[in-house]
Amino acid sequence: MKNNMKVKETGSLVNLLMDNNIGVPEVGKGATILSWSDRHAYEVMSASEDKTRVLIQRYLPERVDKNGMSDMQEYEYEKLNGYDEEIIWRNGAWRRIREEIVYTDETLKKYPTFEDRKQFFDKDGYLKPLEGITRIKKSYPKVNIIWGMKEEYFDYSF
Repeated sequence: MKNNMKVKETGSLVNLLMDNNIGVPEVGKGATILSWSDRHAYEVMSASEDKTRVLIQRYLPERVDKNGMSDMQEYEYEKLNGYDEEIIWRNGAWRRIREEIVYTDETLKKYPTFEDRKQFFDKDGYLKPLEGITRIKKSYPKVNIIWGMKEEYFDYSF
């Protein structure tokens, strides 16, 4: 299960080169998600027997160097954020599972304007799950992930 990051998916030559990783997820080991130019450290919390369904948690890394806004960054990885993210191997790539609350087609017809739909939001401004009004929509965006190492990096040039 090899990642296939494309040049257009990254602004970092380092991330592109790092993506040539064919590791497999192992519980208790690190993982690194490659973004446009940043990297984020995770730990593998659990994995299915066939290693195609994985739960990871993001580290809350603490920067320990004194280099300021520099490419030379050093982090300690002790605390996790406590939120599991599910990653699956699907259609030839690692993917996150995202769930989003959206309106049903009937609701959009019955309540055509945003003003009509304000009643369906909670006090914090989030759309509420309501029977017959909203539904759960799943999506599977690709994620570029390296198994077996944890690395945090913040690109100050963006």
